[in-house]
Amino acid sequence: MRRWAAYSWLSYPSPFYLSSFCYSCYTYGEAALSGAIHTKGFYILRGLLRHLLRTDHPLAFDASIAFEQTYGGIDGDSASGAEICCLLSALTRIPIRQDLAMTGAIDQMGHMLAVGAVDQKIEGFYDACHDLGGQSSQGVIIPKSNAPDLMLREDVVEACVRGEFRVYAVETVHEAITLLTGRPAGSRDADGSYPSDSVLGVAVCRAREYWDKAGHAAVVQPQRKSR
Repeated sequence: MRRWAAYSWLSYPSPFYLSSFCYSCYTYGEAALSGAIHTKGFYILRGLLRHLLRTDHPLAFDASIAFEQTYGGIDGDSASGAEICCLLSALTRIPIRQDLAMTGAIDQMGHMLAVGAVDQKIEGFYDACHDLGGQSSQGVIIPKSNAPDLMLREDVVEACVRGEFRVYAVETVHEAITLLTGRPAGSRDADGSYPSDSVLGVAVCRAREYWDKAGHAAVVQPQRKSR
């Protein structure tokens, strides 16, 4: 007699806090805690940053990005959209909203790409917000390509209908940056410049400041004497 066993998988994503500083290193790469896909996502992030800024000089700054209070391995690229927004916030010193979570991969042109387990991620953040006393401004940013396949729990859907929780579906990282900072991400004009008060306009100016500082440091640095 054969016996069949039924197995079910329990998935419950937890929100994580991202932090970034523009100056030093890639923390998870140096700690050897990142998987191959996550590391690939960082290379894509670098390419996207160069695509967004398009400065007439090399980028003379480095940055650290960390998932705070995580101690195991990290893999996948579903946080790369949040990582580029976090990096731009650190570069520009423009704060981003702490009442929004974000999931979604990116390409080097700034398009938001579909990721897996979006239902569980939205529900996990909703539960966290609900347990801490939710606010109507809270919500999750997801890729627009994931929106048609959403099958959220009934309580989450009802909260969205009542305006107590929100799900934002975006096509580009520019839309996400605008939602997170409350100011336009910025679009290039005919001369290839961003508006000075836009997020990317400020980012270009800050990148120039880093470049100028690097050039000044190279000039004033004393030459080593050859033996």
